[in-house]
Amino acid sequence: MDIHGYLKRINYNGVIFTDLPTLNSLQYQHVFNIPFETLDIHNHIPIILRIDSLYQKVILDRRGGYCYELNTLFHRLLSLCGFKVFMIAGRLLHGHGYGREFEHMALIVELEGKKWLVDVGYGDFSLRPLAIAPGEVQSDGRTFFQIMEHIAVDGKEYLSVAKWNDSKQTFKIEYIFTLTPRNLHEFAEMNHFHQTSPESHFARSLICSLPIPDGRVSMINNRLIRTVNGNKQVKQIMNEDHRDRMLEKYFHMDMVYLV
Repeated sequence: MDIHGYLKRINYNGVIFTDLPTLNSLQYQHVFNIPFETLDIHNHIPIILRIDSLYQKVILDRRGGYCYELNTLFHRLLSLCGFKVFMIAGRLLHGHGYGREFEHMALIVELEGKKWLVDVGYGDFSLRPLAIAPGEVQSDGRTFFQIMEHIAVDGKEYLSVAKWNDSKQTFKIEYIFTLTPRNLHEFAEMNHFHQTSPESHFARSLICSLPIPDGRVSMINNRLIRTVNGNKQVKQIMNEDHRDRMLEKYFHMDMVYLV
């Protein structure tokens, strides 16, 4: 994998140090330049979790991806840059219950005597690493997050990560996880599930999302949603040519193949 090509893709122009400011900047640049998107799932194009194919798609072809793709690539980048990083598995909150094991992939970076939750593949999530410091309220500059421990599910203990919900004035759990290091092959079954199962939210919906300086822009099925300074604007997507133009305009995708 070409580190310089990756750094150019995320518009990172600084020097790489194995310190927290560098990690902050790498994650911030990553989420602002590489969208969370499920176009391949929508088009029934298999997602293969190999570094060479992921690098071709996301870096060279200027696409995005979902958690397994983006966090796998970011894991490799951080490793090559000298960070101590490993993959972890998460379970998303669905209503009042939690999903399957390995439903989500995130990363843990060990740095400056702490562990940090790093996630560039969740969508609307923290723009910066979150310290594994249970109970501490943390900010990414836009909103607040809190990691809590001792969530018991199915007889196992999990940590949880919650995001502040302005409308309800409370923290809402996004997903639960453990600090057990995982290998890429352990996510293969759920990667297949997300692409093929009618139970998978990703198999049912086309999603593309990217933060912008004053908010976020998202494409969900046939709607383009722009949230600017808290104000939401919704535009209907008329056809697939229109969708292609929106993907190029708002998500900077040079080559998108839609059927």
